[in-house]
Amino acid sequence: MYELHSPVNQKAVAKYMGYYLIAFTFVLIVPTIAALILGNIEAAIDYGSTAIAVFIIGTIVYRALPDYELETKEALIIVALVFPISALLSAIPMSLTTGMPFIDAYFESVSAVTTTGLSVAPADVGPVFLFARSWGQWVGGIGIILVVLSVLISPGTTASRMYKANYGDMKIKPTVIATTRTLGKVYIIITLVSIVLLLMSGMSLFDSICHALCCVSTGGFSTRAESIGAYQGSMIPAAVSISCLLGAVSFVLYPYLFKKPEKFFKNLELRAFLVFTTIGAILFAFTLAKEDMEYNLIKESLFQVISAVSTAGFSTVDLSILSDASKAVLIFMMWIGGNVGSTAGGIKVFRVLLLFKVVHNVLLRLFLPRETITPIKIEDHIVESDEIYNLVTFMLLYTLILVVSSFVFMTYGVNTNSSVFEVSSALSTVGLSAGVTNAAMPVILKLVLIIDMLFGRIEIIPLILLFMPGTWIKRKRANKRNVKI
Repeated sequence: MYELHSPVNQKAVAKYMGYYLIAFTFVLIVPTIAALILGNIEAAIDYGSTAIAVFIIGTIVYRALPDYELETKEALIIVALVFPISALLSAIPMSLTTGMPFIDAYFESVSAVTTTGLSVAPADVGPVFLFARSWGQWVGGIGIILVVLSVLISPGTTASRMYKANYGDMKIKPTVIATTRTLGKVYIIITLVSIVLLLMSGMSLFDSICHALCCVSTGGFSTRAESIGAYQGSMIPAAVSISCLLGAVSFVLYPYLFKKPEKFFKNLELRAFLVFTTIGAILFAFTLAKEDMEYNLIKESLFQVISAVSTAGFSTVDLSILSDASKAVLIFMMWIGGNVGSTAGGIKVFRVLLLFKVVHNVLLRLFLPRETITPIKIEDHIVESDEIYNLVTFMLLYTLILVVSSFVFMTYGVNTNSSVFEVSSALSTVGLSAGVTNAAMPVILKLVLIIDMLFGRIEIIPLILLFMPGTWIKRKRANKRNVKI
């Protein structure tokens, strides 16, 4: 699937990036309106002028090029380009309105569109910034590609390939366009449910909107420096946890919730996700109980594990003072992540189940004749060999990036546990921090986390393709000649 026999059609990529820029204009308009409502005219001008410039550029590119039929490789490249460019465009008004260094504004924007939640922003950034950042996470959660497919692109092969490059093979309607619109409706509904839950729990309207946008996108940005720990009582953490779980469940299942509830609750990946969450909460409570601190074990353990495994990244405790054992539990939860087809990051529960199945199959075959066929099956799905190759490739690259990135952190004096924790948080698009990520950290470490966040959201392979010379340039093969010596 990912092998490039010939370079991508650069004009085709440019054409559909023009589509994307036009769609992204509407993403920038929302913070513009929010700035006007909040009375910040200067911020409204910054966001509005950026939106106008992006619209003009997108329109020029779109109209200058003819229509093309996208191939899979072009669709993958477009997906790889969308997130870093979205962050770049968002960082421009963000830097102008806050006075943040551009690298910090880009870090925040990448953290937003990848739904990570790591932050290097100062404390006094203002409500426009807080809303714009939350809005960026919400858009990044469902994916700007969905907006392009739902509104701008006609049904056909191109739409199908763009959808598959971003969402895989999951479909709940006969056509890709109908599926994307259904997914969009599901996303809006659970967002509204989250806002209502947070309002009922005692949050203000502004905080409820911002946190709901970040909960269902499993993003984790908060309007408070102390995250959810700034709020008293158990109602708000409970509402946040429910909202995060809503975002971490596959959106494909929601249409069955009322029509065929048994199909929803019997889904293997969902049940495995809940089992992993329960085991993680018990282990985390056990490690917390051994620490000499006064914690509400049930509240803190369940909230933090849900936050980690859903890859939302909210916190109610200071993670920097936790023991290595407590951090290790959260690291494993961050690695697992949520369900395929959700807004959650991480390796994903389906891949973890498939990995277990592969190991079981290898052990089983040791006791069987060599010619025995032992297909790997998950529910009614028979796993093809290509899926196993993709799993092995993904796991290898994930581990390699994790090790290299952690090593870079260690060369700057960060201890091993905190290095792995911080990199795992970025690579799984979680946003929990052991106290390492801050505005004063070296630029090289910020760049490492930016790259890791992009790898985590785009799922590695498309981003690697983006930087392969063969993606853009046709290589000349030297003629092989037989030479006698």
